[in-house]
Amino acid sequence: MSLLKRSLQLILLGAGLVLALGPPAHAQQPAPVTIPGSEHRVIQSKAAGHPYDVYVHLPAGYDAAAAKTYPVLYVVDGDNDFAPTLEYLGLLMAEYHIAEPLVVAIGDGGPIGSSGNQRTRDFTPTALPDRPGSGGAPAFLAFIEQELFPLIETTYHADPARRTYYGYSLGGLFGAYVLFQKPTLFQNILLGSPALGYDNGKIFDIEKAYHALHGELPVHVFLEVGELETPGQKEPYQRLVQLLQARKYKGLDLHTLVLAHATHLTGKPDTMLKALGWAYTTPHVTF
Repeated sequence: MSLLKRSLQLILLGAGLVLALGPPAHAQQPAPVTIPGSEHRVIQSKAAGHPYDVYVHLPAGYDAAAAKTYPVLYVVDGDNDFAPTLEYLGLLMAEYHIAEPLVVAIGDGGPIGSSGNQRTRDFTPTALPDRPGSGGAPAFLAFIEQELFPLIETTYHADPARRTYYGYSLGGLFGAYVLFQKPTLFQNILLGSPALGYDNGKIFDIEKAYHALHGELPVHVFLEVGELETPGQKEPYQRLVQLLQARKYKGLDLHTLVLAHATHLTGKPDTMLKALGWAYTTPHVTF
C-alpha cells in the first residue's frame, strides 16, 4: 500500500469519527454569581453630586405585602463588606437567634484600593491638601439622611427607629462624625478601629462643639481597636474612650474593646462579627 493511499485512509477514518461523534463540545458560558434575596441599585445623589452603588439584602421570608417591619443595618465600604456582612449575620442567627435585619451596603466607586474607590472623599470630615477630594463627609451624610433613608423606608418595610451603622477604619471615622453630628439617626453606631487621628484628631474638635450644646448622646456605641495596631490608631482610641466616660452623656450605652492579637487588617473580620453580635442581642452579648 502506497504512503499516499494509507494517508488518505487515515484522513477518511478521522472524518468518519468526527461525523459519528458530532462537533466538539463547547464550554457553557459562565453565569454571574448572585446573592439570593439581594438587589443592586445605582443612586445618583443630588446632595453629594455623585452616584453610589447600593446593595440591599432582604431578610428570609420577607413579604412585601405584609405589615411587618425590619431593623436596618447600614454598612459602608459596601463593595467589600456586603457579602461578609451576610455571612456574619448568618452565624449570629444560628448561634444567638438574632432577628435578621434588612442590610443596606453603600459602595464608593469600587473595592478598597481600586482606582475608582472614593472612601477618602466620603468618610473624611475635613479637606487635606495631601488627600485630594477629601472632606466629603458632610455631603455623604446628607445623601444618607436626605436620599437613602427615604428611599429605603418607602421601598421596603424598614423601621426608622431601628437603624444600625457599621464602619471600619475610615468608615469608623465617618461613624464618629455621625455620632457627634446627628447621633439620633441611628439606634446603634458600630466603630471598628476608627481613624480618629485624621487631620490631627479633628474629630475631637467636633465632639467638643457637640458637647458644648448637648448633655445627651442617646445611642448604643461599639468602639474597637486592635491590640497590635500602631500608636496612631491606639492612642486616639484611648483618648475617645476616656473622653466619653468622663463626659457622662445621658443615654449613652458604650461598649469598648481592645481586640487581642489583632492588627488593623487582621482585626477587621473579628470586629464585624463581635460588633454585630453586640448590637443585635438583648441583653448585649460580648464575646
